[in-house]
Amino acid sequence: MAEDKKIKDSALAQEVPIVKDDRPVYTVEQNTYLSNLITRLSFARDERNKTREEFDGMSFLNYWYANERWANTYIKPKVNKNEITFQSGILRTKLFAFISSIISLNLKADILTYDENATKLSALGNAMEDIMEKTEELEGDEEKQLLRIYELMKQGTLFVEEVWKVEHHLEKTITKEFDGKFDSKNWKQEVVSSDGSAVSNIISSRDVYLGDLRKYVSEDQPYIFTVQSKSYEECKKIYGEWDMWKYVPTTKREFIGGTESRYLDGSWTLLEHPDGDVEIIRYQDKVHNEFQIIINGIPMLPIGYPLPWGCRYNIEQQNLEPIRQDFAYGKSFIFKNKNTVALLDEMLRMAALKTYQSFMPPYLNNSGSIISRDVLTPGKITMGLPKGALTPISDNAVQGVTNGEFNMIEQVKRYVDENTASQTFTGMKEGGSTTATQVIELQRQARIMLGVIILSVSLMEKKIKTMRLYNILQNWFDPVDTVVDETKSAIKDRYRIVSRDRGIPNKGSGTRYVIPTEEPVSVEKLTEEEDAIEERTGTPARIIVINPKELKQAKLIWFLTINAREKKSSELNKLMFRQKMTDAIELQLPLNPEYVKEQFAEVWGDDPSKMYTQNPPPPVPGAEVPGQASAAGVASNQGSVAIKKPGISMEQANNSITNSKVA
Repeated sequence: MAEDKKIKDSALAQEVPIVKDDRPVYTVEQNTYLSNLITRLSFARDERNKTREEFDGMSFLNYWYANERWANTYIKPKVNKNEITFQSGILRTKLFAFISSIISLNLKADILTYDENATKLSALGNAMEDIMEKTEELEGDEEKQLLRIYELMKQGTLFVEEVWKVEHHLEKTITKEFDGKFDSKNWKQEVVSSDGSAVSNIISSRDVYLGDLRKYVSEDQPYIFTVQSKSYEECKKIYGEWDMWKYVPTTKREFIGGTESRYLDGSWTLLEHPDGDVEIIRYQDKVHNEFQIIINGIPMLPIGYPLPWGCRYNIEQQNLEPIRQDFAYGKSFIFKNKNTVALLDEMLRMAALKTYQSFMPPYLNNSGSIISRDVLTPGKITMGLPKGALTPISDNAVQGVTNGEFNMIEQVKRYVDENTASQTFTGMKEGGSTTATQVIELQRQARIMLGVIILSVSLMEKKIKTMRLYNILQNWFDPVDTVVDETKSAIKDRYRIVSRDRGIPNKGSGTRYVIPTEEPVSVEKLTEEEDAIEERTGTPARIIVINPKELKQAKLIWFLTINAREKKSSELNKLMFRQKMTDAIELQLPLNPEYVKEQFAEVWGDDPSKMYTQNPPPPVPGAEVPGQASAAGVASNQGSVAIKKPGISMEQANNSITNSKVA
């Protein structure tokens, strides 16, 4: 192999090759596979680039850019100096009004787990909820959720990928204080890798290509691939150690326009990219369980390499509103309302122009000579100009916006509100005083307009959290380190431990721990550990033990549900809780005082263990003892209830996956 030419690149003077003359040599089978793969890739690209009636005669890219401009209140540059460029920004205001309502909802997943005998494993489901919440907290999912909702409503179609991310960074440690010399290197360095974490990434719909646009559900797609570009050096950090990397060139390669076999002789790109960038295609085929990474036309993985995350896609798609049951993409909030808002913006633009004209009306020059427009400046004295030299073109030019025109603008505004959300809903004051009828209408309209949007967002979160669940099952329970067990003189694996603040039954607010271990743990040992934690921290504890190996081998059934509801500390939830208690008392339902106390504290965002006194008030002489039967033989639910020590039992699957005390 001929030695590569070198150039100096970047401030660190790293040397990278300019041109690679080597070409990979493929077998007949590999040539056939790659030729068919090129056909698939170029077909999906060309199909998406066609103009379609579903996008009002635009191509997908034009549709995408139109949504971006409207959502961000894009203002076109002036063509001439007298032109008025204007956009009201109403669409963006209403868009974020809906988003604000949605992010106030609790969109967390409830996980139900069943074994192969249809036995419910409550402890395992609770443990997976805790682990999932921890992974979301680590990656900052709260902000990502806002971006997901924004992208879904803006573009009408959202793509999210789920990956297990292992980061590599260069760690430098100073070995000696700086001695003032420029060429001294008083430090040591090494590449350190993280333990890895579950990460969900939004992929722009521009970068995703679907194998069949007639399939609405992404799981039914014959294949999916993404196209992205990165700098050569950035890509080298990830794939530089792979065998096929040596064939990836740095120079701009040929843009593929067909399926000719000549593309197999070297490298190519499916799209055009800036010089210095390389194109990365990640191809997934669920039908044949195949995964391939193609960089500048060079396949990086063996032919037929299986999907690393199982026989499923690690990319999920969600549409806001369906266009048609046999069309892959959805209609966005922006695109659905842009025409009406465009009409309103045009009328406001004309009204502004007409008002501007009333202040500075156009004139006819009857003098036969050139007259400067400076003569119209207020306070300007002009000599030698005959009377009537300048006359307005029309008597109506100075009247400005008429009542009829103003009423038409108001009518269009009302039409926009009826199809989106009223001004009160978006936080603006409507004309006149707000009446009870307006408030009722606002609530009715909000339920109607948010119904489909909340459903779409809930489905989106369910799909994303389902991918996260499988990611956790595949990667979270891998050992992160080894430790020495001195009592047994052996080395054992160390796993990730999760602790979350949770309500402990009959004990109030405490901490629930999820501890993976391969060691068998008895109920007595769990009790001792929980008591020790409670004595040390002063708060109740509950421990759930999971056997990682048996969890991965077990045949389990998982159900995820997203119950979109107001967060517990919201004002609406407080009113609903108050109404619920009122209804229960009126119906004389036998309420559990301890549970009601816990719920009351949680609704108001307080800690139940701190909100109430630990010692109950002394009983009143002659009063009934709570929990005992009254004279009529009916148990009373008034007053306080003594807290009993919970009984201890074992909840575990037949394969001993989970081990947890249950009250």
